[in-house]
Amino acid sequence: MTKRILSLLLAVTSFLSLRADEGMWPLTLLNKIQDKMQARGMKLSAEDIYSINNSSVKDAVVRLMQNGRMFCSGEVISDQGLFLTNHHCGYDAIQSIATPQDNILSNGFWAKSLQEERPAGFQIGMLRKVQDVTEMVFKGTKINDDETTRSQTIAANLKATQTAMLESLGEEKKNYVVDVAVFYNGNQYLAMFYEVYRDIRLVGTPPENVGKFGGETDNWRWPRHTCDFSMFRIYAGADNKPADFSKTNAPFKPKHHLPVSIKGIKEGDFAMTMGYPGRTTRNTYSEGIIYLSKKERPMRVQLRREIMDVYEEHMKADKDVRLMYSAKLAGIGNYWNKFGGEAKELSKPEIYAKRKAEEKEFENWVRTNNKSEIYGDVTSLFDEAYSELNKIGLYSVYLQDGISNSVPMTSALRMSAIYKSLQDKKSDQGKAMAAQYGAGISEMYKEFNGNIEKKVLAVVFRRLMEDLDLQYLPASLKNLATKTKNNYDLMAEMAWAKSLFADTNKLKKFCSKPSASALDKDLIFTITNQYINILRGDLAPRISEVNKKLERANRLFLAARAEMYPTTTFAPDANATMRVSYGTVKSYNARDAVKYNYFTTAKGISEKYIKGDFEFDAPDKLIELINKKDFGQYADPETGELFTCFLSDNDITGGNSGSPVINGNGELIGIAFDGNWEAIASDFGFMPNLQRTISVDIRYVLFIIDKLGGATNIINEMTLVK
Repeated sequence: MTKRILSLLLAVTSFLSLRADEGMWPLTLLNKIQDKMQARGMKLSAEDIYSINNSSVKDAVVRLMQNGRMFCSGEVISDQGLFLTNHHCGYDAIQSIATPQDNILSNGFWAKSLQEERPAGFQIGMLRKVQDVTEMVFKGTKINDDETTRSQTIAANLKATQTAMLESLGEEKKNYVVDVAVFYNGNQYLAMFYEVYRDIRLVGTPPENVGKFGGETDNWRWPRHTCDFSMFRIYAGADNKPADFSKTNAPFKPKHHLPVSIKGIKEGDFAMTMGYPGRTTRNTYSEGIIYLSKKERPMRVQLRREIMDVYEEHMKADKDVRLMYSAKLAGIGNYWNKFGGEAKELSKPEIYAKRKAEEKEFENWVRTNNKSEIYGDVTSLFDEAYSELNKIGLYSVYLQDGISNSVPMTSALRMSAIYKSLQDKKSDQGKAMAAQYGAGISEMYKEFNGNIEKKVLAVVFRRLMEDLDLQYLPASLKNLATKTKNNYDLMAEMAWAKSLFADTNKLKKFCSKPSASALDKDLIFTITNQYINILRGDLAPRISEVNKKLERANRLFLAARAEMYPTTTFAPDANATMRVSYGTVKSYNARDAVKYNYFTTAKGISEKYIKGDFEFDAPDKLIELINKKDFGQYADPETGELFTCFLSDNDITGGNSGSPVINGNGELIGIAFDGNWEAIASDFGFMPNLQRTISVDIRYVLFIIDKLGGATNIINEMTLVK
């Protein structure tokens, strides 16, 4: 059964109408699309892009990681381990290094020597190989097994498989992470072997008003003029292997680095991205589209916007607060914008109608081909799951987007396990745990402003009380609302006044002499603790049942589609593994009477520039260089202008930030950093006429390094193709 399903999957068709250029393709499928890529203008072979035994393009693509979590992509551009990513990807690292006295976030930073480079505080993973482990994971299962039993077997097999893959590395395992990733909604499993380098250092970053020019106003919009890049270097031990930070480490020698083209681009040129797209759900059920567009996405947008309003009010008034909260605002704002666009686009009736038609086609196929025994309950499982999500889905959403965006409430969440241990007065474990917690308080509260956090607390209280069923809200929160007659500012004031989590000195003192009774009196703790207990208690069985139904329905649906269309290859949904997408440099018609060119120039910076503005300020020197047209070798050879950003019709999503955009010869022409507003809902369906990747032109990056930063040492390190 397993082999039959897998062979069908390799010839499955997409749920949507496919075109040759749709898809974020796993490296294992490159041979299937090589001819189509070469027909678009690629001069490389599949082996040139991904080879296990020889150096290939994939050896120049990195996965940015922090505490095991992937968050962006990047590309190696020198034989000394220099790599590029987006400015917004390096933002946290840059902010953590910056101080009010040496504000490199605002002013920019360029290391003129290796000795000036600064530890960045994250890691990178380099993909070394991919191995199909589906048979190992499926051992002892059948396609239509009871979902609980099947899930338990799969989970045990996954753990054993991951352990076996790691052990197969021998002594090298200490430097590796092996992820077993799920493809085709649980119909295939691939093991990804990442060699993890731990000594990463900041080499260069433009000033914030260059790397983030346009702010939230321009986010997801075209035309763009953002020079969204930052530069880091990988360091290694004496054997070129991963090592902890040490002054004796040397720049990493990569197997491959990307040459950098300054020849320029034109419409129709081949463009390929390689990176780590996060998540797409292009088979979302029709009722899921309604849930997302009418409830889940609008609620996320509202909650995030209210928190952002608090941040911005204080950031505009105090430059030190702006530095402290810049990364937080950027993190919340990016997906606030995206979720808003998705809610709007997914509300369009034609999207729902298309899904319903495809689901009807599926149901007819099941009946006609007597497949009800395996696939007959798929649509009913979807219907039941989304009916339940409409009732309880927001409780998890508000934990993620509300409580987790409050420093005191997040800190209180981390205290929950300590509280349980403290209740056992016969054990000293709680005291030991509290002492360990106390050692990390300064780090937890490094981005903390009391005036901001108190207002954020009021926002969270409001949204919990007004948007959720009171039946499943903390009793302490409801009692506080009753006392204050739903005055949310007063609720926040009362909870704040005596809370340990609003004052680091009180919290540190508590950790030196902890007690469960002190936490029982703390309103921020009791509200947060009761909320998480409700999620893990009363709501847990219902949430678990929803997840089981969705997992089964999604898996069976794709397995059925494989049988329905056995001759067409398609790319699985993105899942934070390395993917390739291909297309061409391309303009687009955004709407009636609006056609967008495929590139922008430095003229647009001058046109948008507002001195001292929160979003559209720019360095005086940059404006002077633009006015003088002092672009050097980075000017476009045909127009004499400095290209800033460009469009291509590559298929990407979140996680691709920082991905290289590569021409047909395997040379770097840009860095992907955004998608366009008109295709904001592309995670749910490819939009060939509208979907565009927005990238910063590599010539603009080099211009900023050279002409604005004066860091010719960095330019000289690269392999420039003229």
